[in-house]
Formats: sequence, structure tokens, C-alpha cells
Amino acid sequence: MSMRSTLPLLLVSVAAGCQQGAAPLSPADQQAIRVAVDSFTQRVKRADWPGAAALYSADVHFMPPNQPAVEGRDALLAWMKAFPPLGSFNLTVDEVSGEGNVAYVRGHYSMTFTPPGAKTPVADAGKFLEVHRRAADGTWPNVADMFNSDKPPAH
Repeated sequence: MSMRSTLPLLLVSVAAGCQQGAAPLSPADQQAIRVAVDSFTQRVKRADWPGAAALYSADVHFMPPNQPAVEGRDALLAWMKAFPPLGSFNLTVDEVSGEGNVAYVRGHYSMTFTPPGAKTPVADAGKFLEVHRRAADGTWPNVADMFNSDKPPAH
């Protein structure tokens, strides 16, 4: 290869290597997401289902365990309203990370609820993973949410 044909290839390689990815989340962005998760927790504890659903994007993908995915905020609101009465509910954030306009939240939960027909509450604990995308107004709605129990499946 001559120097004439090698130089453009070298320049393209150097330019590609110098491109920077999206900036990591700022501490303010991380805090805003933590505040949103806490707001969700408080709204769920009050059974404020419209308020809880409002923290999700209109096209949210909500993936509860052992059920089909719930697509869209309106369907999520209906799912929330149909959930058995909660006795307790807590989310603990273990990590908030991401780059640019996309972030994820990893954590764990605990709750008690009374299934239909049951006389006593059931306790559950597990983990969750959320994806948040910065909206045009600077908020961080939840665009994808998934959780599952640490308990083995009932047979």
C-alpha cells in the first residue's frame, strides 16, 4: 500500500476513535430519577393510580411477572387499578446509570397484598429494572419497567 492510499484510511480511523459517546448522567439527572422513583412509591402507597401512571411515557412497555406485557399508559393504568389491595409497598434503588437521554434504574422491592378471595395478605420481595428516557420538558418518564419475585414459582 502506498502512503497516498494509507493516509485517508488512517485519518478516518483516527477520527472515528476520537468521537465521544453520549455524556454520562449528571448527578442532577440521577437525583431527578431517584425523586421520580420515590414519587412513584408514594403514589402507589396512596393507591393514586392515575398519579403513578402519569410517571410513565404514553408508550410504556410494562412487563409484570407471569403475565403478558402491558403496552401503553392507559393499559398500565387499568392494570394498576386491577391489582389487589396493597398492605405495604417499598422500592429501594440500588443503581441509577445511563448516558445522554437514556437511563436505567436497578433495585429491589417488597410488598404485601391480599389476592382476590384470600383472607390473609401475601408478602413478596424481588427486583426491578426500569428504563427512563429524558422527555422534551426535561423530565425522566419510565419507558420500560420489569419486575419479578425472588420467590420460587408456586406449583
